[in-house]
Amino acid sequence: MLAILLIVIVAGVSSFSLVAHINQKQQRHTLMGGMLLLAANQIKADGGNVAPTRALLAIPLTLTPFHQTELSRIEMERLRYGALLQSADGEGVLHISLSLSIQEVEHVLTGKFDDIRSHHIRGVVALIQQMLQRNPNSLAQILTRYSSPESLPVRILSDKEVQVLALQKNHMMAPMYESRISIGGNQEQFFSFIPGIQRYIELGPYTFHQGLSLQSLLVVIGLSIILAGIAVYWLVHRFELNLQHLERATTRIASGHLHSRVKVNSTDAFGRLGEAFNRMAEQIHHLMGVQKEMIRAVSHELRTPVARMRFGVQMMEDSTQDAYLKKQVQDMDQDLQELDELVDEILTYARLEEGGPILEFKSANLLDLVDQVVLETRRRTDKVDIQWHSQTTLDEHVFSDIEYRYMHRAIQNLVGNACRYAKKNVCLEFSFDNDICRIDVEDDGEGIPEKDWDRVFSPFTRLDDSRTRASGGYGLGLSIVRRIIYWHGGTALVGESRWGGAKMSLLWPKSHQTF
Repeated sequence: MLAILLIVIVAGVSSFSLVAHINQKQQRHTLMGGMLLLAANQIKADGGNVAPTRALLAIPLTLTPFHQTELSRIEMERLRYGALLQSADGEGVLHISLSLSIQEVEHVLTGKFDDIRSHHIRGVVALIQQMLQRNPNSLAQILTRYSSPESLPVRILSDKEVQVLALQKNHMMAPMYESRISIGGNQEQFFSFIPGIQRYIELGPYTFHQGLSLQSLLVVIGLSIILAGIAVYWLVHRFELNLQHLERATTRIASGHLHSRVKVNSTDAFGRLGEAFNRMAEQIHHLMGVQKEMIRAVSHELRTPVARMRFGVQMMEDSTQDAYLKKQVQDMDQDLQELDELVDEILTYARLEEGGPILEFKSANLLDLVDQVVLETRRRTDKVDIQWHSQTTLDEHVFSDIEYRYMHRAIQNLVGNACRYAKKNVCLEFSFDNDICRIDVEDDGEGIPEKDWDRVFSPFTRLDDSRTRASGGYGLGLSIVRRIIYWHGGTALVGESRWGGAKMSLLWPKSHQTF
């Protein structure tokens, strides 16, 4: 910890020096940019003649047409929008450029600045004097344009300030000036008398040795906190890295990849935790394997006798002419058909619930999928009018990463469910928004009470009022839909349709995220 404190102290002192240097450099660049703005005004007044202004400021100035420059397209756009371009060469000389229109031709005015010198200040005062000589009413323009934080700090002194400062115009007539240095020795102000307006102006203050201001102090404190945070993070980095490995393995197991394990590289607490996690994952994998074997065995043991019974029932139906007996045999056949379908539903739900099937997600056209489901359902029933529509037609919006077989099953279950309870109308609608795909299935049936919206997706749930066994189903269809959409990273919702019936909605991300 002592080393950390020493690092923070050294970083604080270094930050103080860095902030002071940056502030001083930034203000010097601002003053130089303001000088170039004044120079541009004078050059434009001289019709593009750079020589007088160059001699006045003693600054290398060049005026180049836009089409002859080597600037990038972005730099040229910045200049056209009034920005200043600043860059330093290998010798530390600052190059500042701005856009200047001469006789409706765009030019780039570039100045090279080394540091602020006394002749620069005289040149600035002379430029202000010449501007006022050309147009005495330009004082307001000077104060508004050139006294901004991005330019030269210029202001007019009041009579009271002149008396307090004891300024004497006889040796301060522009372009001459008088400078005053603050008591602290870190700021300098320049004063000059402009005969054209009979007023004193102040340039500055110019800070050439920045102290530690409140903002600088906050920066130092912030840097110190960051450095201390980096040191603490370094101490706990291994702890966090092991947690991330454990989290990734847990997430993969939850998504159905039961073979995932944590890589153990040490014998410390995390190493022991990783070994315990791997033993737990191995046990889960074993139990899930046993469950799958049991489900396959149950499937075989149930379906085989059911098939034999159906074969025998059909033979009995073909061999008898007794109407009553034939009716009983048909009822038995129907019961066996329901038993076969129930077994299929239970097996499907078990596969989806047992920890996640390994699904093969591929990009598919959802409009084609919905159209296929609607056509298949129309062939099976003519009781209701099934319509569907979508306002989404762009390819990048109608394609989504799905497991086609399971998504087809989910939509088919919703449409079949709606047709079973609808009076006349069933409507499907596909929409896409914010990378989320949505399918709504609405019917004009009795609807689902709001109090039952949460439990309608529970296995073997049949609502007494509107959705009973008499209307078909085993209470597993919506449970299967919920598990399918869950493994697609989405959710299933229940609401009220436009006709007052039920509205089932599926929402899932367009792109499937793998772990």
